[in-house]
Amino acid sequence: IILTLIIIALLAIGAYNQAREDQIIYHTVNITDTFSLDVPISDNVTKTQVSPHMHIVNDSQNNIEITSFNMGNESTMDLIGDGSQYLYTQEAYKLGAEQISLSNYTVWYNSKDSNYIAFFSPENTNDNVIIVCKDNETMARMISTVRY
Repeated sequence: IILTLIIIALLAIGAYNQAREDQIIYHTVNITDTFSLDVPISDNVTKTQVSPHMHIVNDSQNNIEITSFNMGNESTMDLIGDGSQYLYTQEAYKLGAEQISLSNYTVWYNSKDSNYIAFFSPENTNDNVIIVCKDNETMARMISTVRY
């Protein structure tokens, strides 16, 4: 009887997870000209242009925030402020977080605010991207679809 109850519980959990995955529809978004990933479709997305080199996309419906800083071909003096702000933001997210592996990629998890944080700085582009998400399955899906 106990084994039957365990099997039924596992089937119910599997059905719930499958139904949840089926409800989230993803689409590809170009974060920069050379960096894209799949994100959940949302009606509550705002994009803030912090500077000509940095912008923040906030999806309040799915608890996702993506910060991008593209160094481009600008002079060093033009990028110092943005670069400092980006590095400060990156270190602030790491503070109190622990490194974990998610979808074969190293991410940071902060249990205090339940954020999963991924950092991307591809050597073949000028992109620097921070992805913050509260749901580990959504984060795993997004980081597995990153293209640059």
